[in-house]
Amino acid sequence: MRIKAVAAGVGTILMVIPALMLLPLVVGLLFKEDIPVLMFSFVLPGLFSFLLGLLMRGTGRSEMRDIRPSEALVVVSLAWLGVGAIGALPYGIMNVFSSPIDCFFESISGFTTTGSSVIQTIDVLPRSILFWRALTQWLGGMGIIVLAVALFSTMLGGPKAGFMLLKGEFPGHSKQKILPRVKDTAKALWLVYVALTLAQTAALAVLGVSIYDAICHSFTTLSTGGFSPYNSSVGHFSGMRFGILIEIVIIIFILFGNTNFVLHYNLFRGRWRGYLRDQEFRFYILAWSFFILLVMGDLIVNSIYSPLEALRHSAFYITSLMSTTGYATVDYDLWPPLSRFVLLIVMLMGGMTGSTAGAIKTARIFILGRIILRSIRRIGHPRAVMPLRIGNVILSEDIVRGVLLFFFGYISILGVSTLIMTMTGLDALSAFSSVAATLGNVGPGLGIVGPMQNYSSISEFGKLYLTFLMWLGRLELITCLVIFFPSTWRT
Repeated sequence: MRIKAVAAGVGTILMVIPALMLLPLVVGLLFKEDIPVLMFSFVLPGLFSFLLGLLMRGTGRSEMRDIRPSEALVVVSLAWLGVGAIGALPYGIMNVFSSPIDCFFESISGFTTTGSSVIQTIDVLPRSILFWRALTQWLGGMGIIVLAVALFSTMLGGPKAGFMLLKGEFPGHSKQKILPRVKDTAKALWLVYVALTLAQTAALAVLGVSIYDAICHSFTTLSTGGFSPYNSSVGHFSGMRFGILIEIVIIIFILFGNTNFVLHYNLFRGRWRGYLRDQEFRFYILAWSFFILLVMGDLIVNSIYSPLEALRHSAFYITSLMSTTGYATVDYDLWPPLSRFVLLIVMLMGGMTGSTAGAIKTARIFILGRIILRSIRRIGHPRAVMPLRIGNVILSEDIVRGVLLFFFGYISILGVSTLIMTMTGLDALSAFSSVAATLGNVGPGLGIVGPMQNYSSISEFGKLYLTFLMWLGRLELITCLVIFFPSTWRT
């Protein structure tokens, strides 16, 4: 592995940050916040990021033109940590936290679109830092690396380097190019992302939500992140005249964020039938509907809510947690055991590939189901050749092995990490759900990390370890694990 090439790649990504930090600065000025504090909080970190990035890029710019697969994966992994470290500086400078670990936790939670928080009282914080908090999730949703590919393809070393970085960052088991050039692909995805964000902002504003709140919630909805500028999250809007309609709008746009963006791109080009033809989309909608009805029935049987209220809350939380968004309206930790168990299941399941959602992903679940059925059929026909077919596509055995490897790795990390978190003093339920929520980039869990709680009571080591899980889950395990296996550095 060429260290200079990796440093140049990471440096180029860091050079994007200063322009982004101007946005919360403008928000702070509009809300008449203290100018020196704003300058120290956003201008200085941005300037530091640019100079550091420029220095790193200068060390190996020429080598980026022939980047290798393992180097691209390391660039993506390290860049995410570097961006998270820079993004943590405003939290410390504004005295949101006294602990650097808390600053780093909140920043990584934002950029990985996890939504886990260690802020105890959100509502009293300056608007600029809450806007930065929401912006980190919006940027992390589609991916800062994708942004860099779109804007700085030449600086990254040309089309080959850009494609390698896009493959390392873009979520899912398949890396589908919708346009011939990777730079155009990244731009197309971002245009769709921006268009949907503007549409949600407009819809919320029409329903009486302030422009600031509409933008913040649009940022954290399309990214399936879940950060809200209020302690009560989306529950803040429940008492408004159009509170139910606001929740419906948020559900609709969560579903947009939770769907493969290639399908959205095709919709923008007039190919709306792509949704109906996509087997993963059909499977996702079927599972989503089933879980809503199951939780709704459980809430009605146990007399928790009326039928309409049960539908409202079950639809919101299944959508929120299955998409790994993590918004909250009511305390689901008080629901019956079956409902809470279903919520844990959807946390692990996650959204579609090619979306901003995290966790295992529905495509892998669908493929795993097909693998199990094929294995059962082979019991009676051990010599039969049974290719795994999804629609008209026959999956290669490499894809099958990749899905099995990911699933085994995910479950193994989930189990080991739960054990580690119990060693920090958490009870079993809180330990398991905190790991599931951070590894799956969901946000809230159960127990002491439930929807009306936060992660502030967890030990410093526990927070640091959960931060590691957020990073690992956002980049879908393999991208990050390359760093820990030196044998892959030589490829």
